[in-house]
Formats: sequence, C-alpha cells, structure tokens
Amino acid sequence: MKNMILLLVMLTGCHKNAVKTTPKNPVLGAWQVVSIEWKSNERTAAIEQAQAGMFIFNEQHYALMWSPKKTPRTAFVDLSDPTDEEILAGFKSIVFNAGSYQINNQQLVATAKVAKVPGFEGGQLFYRFRFENQQLILTLYDETYPDGSKPDWSGKWQTKFILEPATL
Repeated sequence: MKNMILLLVMLTGCHKNAVKTTPKNPVLGAWQVVSIEWKSNERTAAIEQAQAGMFIFNEQHYALMWSPKKTPRTAFVDLSDPTDEEILAGFKSIVFNAGSYQINNQQLVATAKVAKVPGFEGGQLFYRFRFENQQLILTLYDETYPDGSKPDWSGKWQTKFILEPATL
C-alpha cells in the first residue's frame, strides 16, 4: 500500500509539471508591424502594408521601432556622410523608443528610458492590447510627457498597430 501511495504521489507530481500553462505575460517576444491605423472622431488614416517595424518585449523591458511612412525610407547616398536634408528626412521617417513596461489587465504602460525625441525619456505611452488569431492588436490611446503634460493629439487620436510574431 505504501508503494502504491508513493507511486500515486510521484505520478501526480509529474502530471502537474507536464500540464501546459498560459504564459503570465502574453506580449513576450518579437512582433513585426503589419499595418498601422490612426483614428479620430473625424477621420481615419491607415498604412495597410507597413514598412519594416518591430515591437520587442521581454519580461520587463520593451523596444519599438516603426516607420509612419507609406513608402520605403530613402537610403543616404553616402551612408557614412549624409547631407543635412537626408538626416532630417531620416529622422522624420522613423519612430523609436525603449524602456520598461507594466501590464494591468489589457492595458500596457510603457515608460521610455531612451527615445528618438530628446526629452521624452521618462515619458509614458498608454496602450490597450488584445489578440485576434495570431496577431497582437496594440492601440496607443494616450501619452504623457515627463513633465506631466500631454501632446496636442491626446484625447483626439488613437494609433492601432496590427502585429504578428516576427520572422527571420
């Protein structure tokens, strides 16, 4: 009887470890941008086939890079010596920042540690997220600058990103 109880306890323990559990953090991983939609009460603008972009999440940190342009970014004629005009066009054609984030229910709050825009370090981005099929739908609905102020678009516009697991 002792052996039977011991065997039962051992098998129960093995079964518990073999059960697949849902990850505590569903956004973990690298996600590529498929499309982007800007929406207000008055109008909607979209990029159905977004340029290369990624959102990357580990347990505590994120990095995001994406282009708000419909057309591919223009390469510098001389990669090691761009003109002032090329630098400005390049700066306007990309969005990036990275830092830490927290999830509470279906809300993700990202706090920038490094940002394309000088002075945004410490600023926060507020997203809602959900999943449809294999896609992560991430909607930026608010932003707060480090000094507590808000951008002009706050409360007027939302940006929806359709993301898929990144491929090589």
